[in-house]
Amino acid sequence: MPLDGPPKFVLVPGAWHSPDTFEMVRAVLSQRGHESQAVALPSVGAREPFQTGLFVDVVHVHKHLQALVEQGRKIVLVMHSYGGMVGSGAVEGLSYLQRRRNHERGGVIMAVWLSAFVTPAGKSLLEMIGGQWLPWMVLSDPDDGYCRSSDEETIFYHDLPPEVQFAAIEQLEPHSKLAFLQPASFEPWHEMPCMYLFCDDDAALPLAVQEEFAKTLGNPVTYHVKASHSPFLSQPEETADGLELGLKVGLEKCGCR
Repeated sequence: MPLDGPPKFVLVPGAWHSPDTFEMVRAVLSQRGHESQAVALPSVGAREPFQTGLFVDVVHVHKHLQALVEQGRKIVLVMHSYGGMVGSGAVEGLSYLQRRRNHERGGVIMAVWLSAFVTPAGKSLLEMIGGQWLPWMVLSDPDDGYCRSSDEETIFYHDLPPEVQFAAIEQLEPHSKLAFLQPASFEPWHEMPCMYLFCDDDAALPLAVQEEFAKTLGNPVTYHVKASHSPFLSQPEETADGLELGLKVGLEKCGCR
């Protein structure tokens, strides 16, 4: 069997966020010799929000992952916030261990939930937050198909300087409401190594909520960063440390080292 290509980090952003949100941590990973890419979600700034939800996001990210896997790449999938629902569905059929059993190259060696939703199949994000929109999740009347964020300085970026907060908020886009209503379709923690990277000072997903999510994963690798919901902006070095741990353990668990 040909040798697999080098490992690659693939980062999936959360709601309202573009791939650019990961620029700082990706720069750190690059300095340390790692390849990475960040994938845009169609539901962020969707032109047709009533048709573009979680299911479209899952298909879109799956195509990106599948292209890398077919090149023989070993992937560490990093999912932030809502991106946990997207990535979980997108990895179906792409587990490195499963593919190796089928004498196929490449695959996902580690799935990392970065302060992200761990959602059982059949449940939507709205159900995961108790069936009610949170106070900072803003809907329009009449309904335009979007959910917008608010109070971002407090909810997403409280540990960033004001000028960095402003720049981050300027990049946010409306998010398709449908994405929060469609159910999760797959539970990857049954067939691949998993990691939960906790954000200890998170105001969007408090630590206690993250800890409950992590329990669903069984016995995941864990790592803590003392940061807000956006550690890739406020603590990029520490976040990269956690991701490197995920890579190391993923390689070990998949028998690549």
